[in-house]
Amino acid sequence: MLTEASLSIWGWGSLGIVLFLITFGPFVIFYLTFYILCFVGGGLVVTLLFGKTNSEKYLEQCEHSFLPPTSTGVPKCLEEMKREARTIKIDRRLTGANIIDEPLQQVIQFSLRDYVQYWYYTLSDDESFLLEIRQTLQNALIQFATNSDLFNKTLVSLCLLEYVI
Repeated sequence: MLTEASLSIWGWGSLGIVLFLITFGPFVIFYLTFYILCFVGGGLVVTLLFGKTNSEKYLEQCEHSFLPPTSTGVPKCLEEMKREARTIKIDRRLTGANIIDEPLQQVIQFSLRDYVQYWYYTLSDDESFLLEIRQTLQNALIQFATNSDLFNKTLVSLCLLEYVI
């Protein structure tokens, strides 16, 4: 019984090795051994050369010698951002007709005042966000006007076509 079990283990083991060598090639054993030795050797070298105390000392030396102080950079960036005052020009035309554009501009202004400005001014005094929202709303209204005009022209064409037929 014991000889049959050991024979079975040897048979399956040798089959596994043969299939492994056929699948990955004969040099995979050398590569695998080399990779494992490099991994273990690298771990030992790092552990032995840079222990915990040595690595902490090395990091302190690097931190103090290589990194410049950063306290001057942040205020300088803030000062530069405050100096940048851009004037943004917005095209106030929406539909091309003043009688329609003026009330639409008032609706946009009231919407921004009632729904955006009351919470936005608690966060920032920068006007660029509000101008971007205004421009986005204007672009949406322009697209709506263009599409509705196209729809009206199509509808009129269809009605005329039915009348003719």
